Amino acid sequence: MSREANDFGAEHEALIQFLYLAPVGLVQTNAQGDVTMMNPVAAQLLMPLSHDGGLDNLFTALEKVAPELRARTAQHGEPYGKICDGLHLYLEAGAGAKRAPQVLALTLLKLDPERIMAVIDDITEQVRRERRLRQNDAWLNAILTGVQDYALVSLDLQGRLCDWNASVKRVTGFGPDAVGRPFTIFYPPEEVALEYRQDRLREADASGWSLDEGRRQRADGAVFWGSTLVAPLPEREALPGDPDSAAYCLILRDLGKPQDTIARHQENVYAA
Repeated sequence: MSREANDFGAEHEALIQFLYLAPVGLVQTNAQGDVTMMNPVAAQLLMPLSHDGGLDNLFTALEKVAPELRARTAQHGEPYGKICDGLHLYLEAGAGAKRAPQVLALTLLKLDPERIMAVIDDITEQVRRERRLRQNDAWLNAILTGVQDYALVSLDLQGRLCDWNASVKRVTGFGPDAVGRPFTIFYPPEEVALEYRQDRLREADASGWSLDEGRRQRADGAVFWGSTLVAPLPEREALPGDPDSAAYCLILRDLGKPQDTIARHQENVYAA
């Protein structure tokens, strides 16, 4: 056997090992979907779709979750190219199951007129994380835009405002120029001691949050009754080298108490 033949054989063996050890599912088929090669990951991912334990044809196996795939492949007129990219396949968990369905991502590549390669990946956890992020974004958006009596802002390690949004303007009247100023700008000056800001931050660090209720002040000097919650952000461990990054979340709520309640509180403060 020639050296070239030996080299070719070694390269072919290395390629086969790579395909079988790849962390994603790989399936090679002919133009009709008949499987000519399948690595163990692909077999594991596709087995729940097999009714009789066989995975001889990729299109047949995917008929229930992607019935259009056979026709889509036949309509691909180019001799090579991408037939689909990251197509989501939802595998039902079964009747009465409480867990969410498994989600696979399928990319189908036409290698030449007679060969097709399928790349299959389990993206179930990724989809769940993205769904949770969308839910969190919707919740935050409701606070920032949909709820009239809340303002939400981030603070740095010193308790200074890191950002500004419409909810701050709506509740307090402060504009973007408030960024960089301490959160005590929302309090009447006569009611805030010099150490108050750091006390609130220390309490938030120790207890997970710091909540108080009392008089608050808008940008025009008008006083209203509100509550303020300060809580440390979970990502703050990476902040020591960047003291200006967001370290706390502050939520300010206008409680809408009558003016006579605020007046009585003011009288008590002055009497003391």
